[in-house]
Amino acid sequence: MKEWIWRYRMPVFLIIAALAHLAAFTWVRFALPQKETGADLGAEVFKLVDVEEYLPPPPPPETPVTKVMEQPKAAETVTETEEAVVEVKDESELSPPAVEYLPQHKISVVPAIPTSAILERIQYPPIALRQGIEGVVYLELFIDEEGTIRKITVLKDPGFGFAEAALAALEGIRCEPARANGKPAAVRFRYPVRFTLK
Repeated sequence: MKEWIWRYRMPVFLIIAALAHLAAFTWVRFALPQKETGADLGAEVFKLVDVEEYLPPPPPPETPVTKVMEQPKAAETVTETEEAVVEVKDESELSPPAVEYLPQHKISVVPAIPTSAILERIQYPPIALRQGIEGVVYLELFIDEEGTIRKITVLKDPGFGFAEAALAALEGIRCEPARANGKPAAVRFRYPVRFTLK
């Protein structure tokens, strides 16, 4: 008999453990806590249309600041003169007449710009040189009848300091004036400055 108990002891223990669990499940009742509904919590339901977006107030309008410059002190001595004083009624008589710059398509001979002098003065922008960037700056030169560049407008700037370098190279350059019908003429001339690495 002892042999039989020792031989089948494991299955007997498993059966006894299973019966104990079954008895426990029948006598003990498990109750899960019930979820509280929205009405129990006292919460309100908001629709998306009920929510208003907060808009900050507009900034106050800027008031112009007037600065009072220091006025020069009056001269302590008064000097009288017998020279006649010329009164000018219109200020336009004092200023030189406005130059009319012809567009490029209305001239017969384009201005001769000294390219070699510009190439000697031009400096490649350091930031573009370090990064190995090339570019073209398109300028509009306002050249008067004497060949003096009066104004330069940057039409296209690729950045990286190319426009500044082109403007510095063209500063003070004189060229042969453009001609319209055989006479020197003031012209608006488009001029590209190409930056290439060797």
